Amino acid sequence: MSFARTKVVPTLAVTDLEAARVFYGGLLEFEEIPTPEGEQGATMYRVGEGSFLLVYERPTPSGSTATACAFAVMDVEDSVKRLRKKGVAFEEYDIPELGIRTRDGIADMGEMKAAWFKDPSGNILAIDDSLSLLEGRGLSRPTGREEGLHA
Repeated sequence: MSFARTKVVPTLAVTDLEAARVFYGGLLEFEEIPTPEGEQGATMYRVGEGSFLLVYERPTPSGSTATACAFAVMDVEDSVKRLRKKGVAFEEYDIPELGIRTRDGIADMGEMKAAWFKDPSGNILAIDDSLSLLEGRGLSRPTGREEGLHA
């Protein structure tokens, strides 16, 4: 069996599942998929065409200082603007060894732009325009609607 054609389901640990539901389902407008009766402590979201995100509750935060999950959008500036209107605060970074320096929350890394923000449990999330970059190189084809973040 090859894993080359499987789908990836990012999995994030959160310390408060209800706060995560408000954030991911409400603020980001991801579609929550009903869980089987009796199953508690986790929820799954449909994010764009064929993408999913699993969120589960645990008592302590992950504590990672790296990006936990990234969402590909067609326009980073517009997505940042729309999320800021909803109260999302964007991180400011200056990491020369990685070529990352944000200005007003957005990093311009040559061909790609990205912005980072945190969920209520402190998970670092990113939005980037990697789909546009891939499509420009003929590596990905649009499906007729924007993939990724629905904000």
